[in-house]
Amino acid sequence: MNNYLIYYDDKDIMQTWLDSLTDLAQKQRIGLVSSFFPIIGNLSVIENILLPAAYHHRMSYSEGLRMAGQDLERYGLTDHLHLRSNELNDFEKMIVKYLQVKYLKAEWTVFFSPRRMFIAEYEEKFHQFLRCEDLKKSVIIDHENHRHLFDDMNDYTEKDFNTWVTQDLRI
Repeated sequence: MNNYLIYYDDKDIMQTWLDSLTDLAQKQRIGLVSSFFPIIGNLSVIENILLPAAYHHRMSYSEGLRMAGQDLERYGLTDHLHLRSNELNDFEKMIVKYLQVKYLKAEWTVFFSPRRMFIAEYEEKFHQFLRCEDLKKSVIIDHENHRHLFDDMNDYTEKDFNTWVTQDLRI
């Protein structure tokens, strides 16, 4: 498994990495799950999830609805299908962003500053999500002050950002 924890120590480095990954995202099939990329407020949960997949992979609405329905059921969000983003809590918004990335068939899923995406009350839910979701190539990039929050993430290995980019992304 290629699951990594990468830490930054200042805002400038974080912004440089975010800019770099944003530029590489399409070419390298990197899916970014971050509060820096909002979900569209006037679309429903299902529309936010399926619109990118329909555009990039011509996924049919019925196929997408079936897949998303199953995933939302696993997360206990079946009744959220037609809600707007302002009706979701921060953890639920993170799930919507993750499903966008999942259905875009990204090779790498990058949770960029996940601590900024949700408040402390969702910390355990996020860790449970990471433990239960089958993520074969994922990266969590967060501030070094949050390092202790990931001590229990046995499936994740700490790695340097530049090493990940050169060795795993081959750039």
